[in-house]
Amino acid sequence: MSHRHRHRPDGPCHFSLMSLGAGRRMLLTLLPLAVLWLAAAWSVGMLG
Repeated sequence: MSHRHRHRPDGPCHFSLMSLGAGRRMLLTLLPLAVLWLAAAWSVGMLG
């Protein structure tokens, strides 16, 4: 497979975090916390 995907230096990858809206940034912040909380609750449920 030839890799044709080329990143521009001023592309969206470098500014992805800065160009995101506050809601999406908050979602990106809360999503890992929710995953950790669910994993903790699941492990407690399995142990208890």
